[in-house]
Amino acid sequence: MVALLAACGGKKNEEPKGGSGSAAKTVEPAKPMTCPPGNVVQDGKCIAVVTAEKVAAVQTQQTRIDDLAKLLDQVEVVAAPVELLDGFRQLPQWKALADKSAKLKVADTVVATLNDAVKKLRELKGHLGEASLRLGNLKGELEKLMNDPGVAKTIEEVRTKVSAELRAAIEPLAMDVKDTIQNAITPLATQLSDMGDLVIGACAMAKLSGGGDKMKEMCDGAKAVFDKGRAFVEDFKTKPAALFTDISTKLEDELGQLVDAAAKQAIDAAQQAVNDALKLPSGGSAGSGSAAPTASAAPTGSAK
Repeated sequence: MVALLAACGGKKNEEPKGGSGSAAKTVEPAKPMTCPPGNVVQDGKCIAVVTAEKVAAVQTQQTRIDDLAKLLDQVEVVAAPVELLDGFRQLPQWKALADKSAKLKVADTVVATLNDAVKKLRELKGHLGEASLRLGNLKGELEKLMNDPGVAKTIEEVRTKVSAELRAAIEPLAMDVKDTIQNAITPLATQLSDMGDLVIGACAMAKLSGGGDKMKEMCDGAKAVFDKGRAFVEDFKTKPAALFTDISTKLEDELGQLVDAAAKQAIDAAQQAVNDALKLPSGGSAGSGSAAPTASAAPTGSAK
């Protein structure tokens, strides 16, 4: 009996660890990393990726887009000679001259083309406003990272967000610039000058043949109207492409590691689309001002 009791007592004292009589060990979850404002987490460390300089760089490019849009407040200077040409076409004296001149008859088809070109310039102003808003969204994302304390985001999260915002601004802008070059700047640069010369010639013929008072009145101001329109086109025609190249290049450089590979490829493709509209070689830079949308010489001024 003594031996039996000893055996039972030994078993009681040898209760396995972790059984119902012992407390389970609690493992606390790892706390999320916190980093200073403007930092993200990469390989377990905080790294600075957003600075006040980067935010300012985006603001600068947004302002440059706004400045280009303001130039288009003067688009009526281009519309005026087109409207004048259309008015000439309605005059009996012009129609009589056109019956004898194939060159004057061309004005009938050119007016439609130039009207569409002026419409495209007006549309570009709206598109530039949209691009400015998108860059404002990008600036807002960067400012959040600069100012919001708390749990740090990973470099991958931030890169994905910034790249998406950058593409949303750059890709549509490239297509708008391409459309403007092909369907507004090119026809205006080539045909507005020709139509101005045609009108001056028609006015000279009408004067010799004793054209009516209305024809004479319109002819008196025709040269000045066409000169102003041509001057605007000459000054403006390289600016959209030059500005696009400068903006896309500087934003990609300034944002650096926050731009992913897909965004870089998209920017390259967008630049190529603009280059194609200008007939530039693959490595060409619209910012140089050396190429123009037409075969004629272009001004060397760059965008503001």
